[in-house]
Amino acid sequence: MKKLFVVGLVMGLVGMGGMVYAAVTADVTVTVKVQKLSVGVSPSSYDFGTMVANTNSVASSQITVTNDGNVTEKFQLSIPAEPNTTWASVTATTPGAEKYRISGIFKTAAPVSGNFLASDSFSVSTVRVATATDLALDADADGQKGFNVTQSDTRNLWFKLEAPSATALTTQQSITVRLTAQP
Repeated sequence: MKKLFVVGLVMGLVGMGGMVYAAVTADVTVTVKVQKLSVGVSPSSYDFGTMVANTNSVASSQITVTNDGNVTEKFQLSIPAEPNTTWASVTATTPGAEKYRISGIFKTAAPVSGNFLASDSFSVSTVRVATATDLALDADADGQKGFNVTQSDTRNLWFKLEAPSATALTTQQSITVRLTAQP
């Protein structure tokens, strides 16, 4: 009887042990969000009107730039192509004959002409990415600048245009400024 009881007890323990191991499972949920870089602007154009050669003008209203993506972004400004075969964009020097300079600053309130530096200008050959000092007034809070822009957040972009010192062209010219979102 004792043998039968011990054999039964051992078989019961072995059976219980097997059931415990067979019942242990764990699930892991794996998730992913695919990065979407996107930028929106409003309005999509600005008219400096008629300018005299060798003068400059700061925009009287801003372009509102929105991070339409799903991650924090910084913005890049460039000119994809010259507006005509006569003019050339410059960044480091004051525009001469048939040359122009366009600059941008991300800032909440309207800047003045002296706020724009060479590090705020961009051209066909010079792409400018927003940092604490580029495309920004150094003293402004980072929350106004074109970097570390969170999803759905907006920034105000202001332009300054420096006209050629002399030009043979007197018809309206259109300069395309390209904004690109970067991670």
